[in-house]
Amino acid sequence: MVTVATSNSASTGWLRNPAFDLFFIVGIAAVALASGGLVIWNNDLFLPVLAADLWFLGYHHVIATYTRLSFDSESFAENKGLILYLFPAVAVVVFSIVVTFSLWVIPTVYLYWQWWHYTRQSEGISKAYAGKSRDRQLGDPRIRRAAFYAVPIAGILAVSNRAPGNFLYFPLKTLPVPDAVLQTVYIVAAVLVLLWLADQARAWASGKLSIPYFLYVMSHFTIYFFAYILVAELDYGWLIVNIWHNAQYILFVWLYNNRRFGGAVSKNHLFLSTISQNGRLALYIATCLTISTVVYFLITSFLADAMASTLAITSTMIALVIYQTINFHHYIVDSLIWKLRKKRFKANLGLS
Repeated sequence: MVTVATSNSASTGWLRNPAFDLFFIVGIAAVALASGGLVIWNNDLFLPVLAADLWFLGYHHVIATYTRLSFDSESFAENKGLILYLFPAVAVVVFSIVVTFSLWVIPTVYLYWQWWHYTRQSEGISKAYAGKSRDRQLGDPRIRRAAFYAVPIAGILAVSNRAPGNFLYFPLKTLPVPDAVLQTVYIVAAVLVLLWLADQARAWASGKLSIPYFLYVMSHFTIYFFAYILVAELDYGWLIVNIWHNAQYILFVWLYNNRRFGGAVSKNHLFLSTISQNGRLALYIATCLTISTVVYFLITSFLADAMASTLAITSTMIALVIYQTINFHHYIVDSLIWKLRKKRFKANLGLS
């Protein structure tokens, strides 16, 4: 998984090499789906699997964001406003909502925002694969994008239509979606996916199919279909898409950092470049996991209770404020720092 990329990776469409990319595309999706299947088979396993997801992937993937923001002086100088000013502003907004409105507001915002965040990340990754497929035929760009979003949209509308009432043990309210609207969206999504598949079939027939791009988009469709449409229990479906999203993010950030330093330790970015070298993926993951464990242990063991007693509100509400502040800040930051149109970002990933 950490083998040096081959020289023709751009023409074949792999982000790094077949071993890394097949694990990234197929392996992560398989683990996510298997985890969902496990908790559906035995509901008592939901909390242990959720805890493992949060500890090994969820907290870790948020910390991975900060490897882009603050693990070296150059990155911190470039992004210090996102850390020093944006984070407190988000905390104030979340806290104000929690103490002013009903408890369902934040989980409801989280449900729809995380769906959008996950979808946008997935589209960004699909664009990275498209950018690596320079000599391939990807099909009509309008059909590609419409189909790509149609399945996630059908998924979140399916969740809204079911109106689950609770999400991760918190009260939830969803948008009203009539059955007729949902069925229409299903039909539109199915037609768009079939049109996209027809484009891919023509590319295959002409010998111009980008296999990595095709596999990635198919994994995207599969995850959203299972997580939001096929699995009726919201928490179990969310677990599938959350594991998929978190694991993707961790590996993609590592890949970016690895390519950024080009196989050499930088004196100006000594720590980050050292843990981002070829053969050091385990070290990178262990470093982020250690940091995330310490940070979230302090939050859950000390900060939540201390703030609850000081502000005279429940520790549950404080925990909700803290965790969702981190999540929402992460969503905003990601929308700003991961832009494929940025020349330096494209260069670090070797994209056209």
